[in-house]
Amino acid sequence: MPVETDNDLIIFLNPGEFGVEAMYVSRANGAEPKPIPGLFDDEGSNWNPNRWSGTEFQAQMGASITSTGPTFLCRTSDLLRGGRKGEALTIKDQEYRIEDKRPDGTGMTLLLLMAND
Repeated sequence: MPVETDNDLIIFLNPGEFGVEAMYVSRANGAEPKPIPGLFDDEGSNWNPNRWSGTEFQAQMGASITSTGPTFLCRTSDLLRGGRKGEALTIKDQEYRIEDKRPDGTGMTLLLLMAND
């Protein structure tokens, strides 16, 4: 079975079709911001439950919220060290920080994002 190369994977991320270009800022020392192509999905909630403590009853009951948020699918090779929590992406004039990453083992990584307010 053939394995896709980085050149093969870039076809799926074409900013002229379905993809967008994001400006990626790594936390690595001396790393320069760089544009990377990817698929951006901003469906779902961008609400951070840590910013609201809720009522006393909810705190006692351990209330939690599960939701989807903005994601960015890109080539793993475009990220320094595979992408790390706290690194920044600017997409469509909105700055996001990486909250988590999910590499899929095929050369692509799904980044879970949180908007910087």
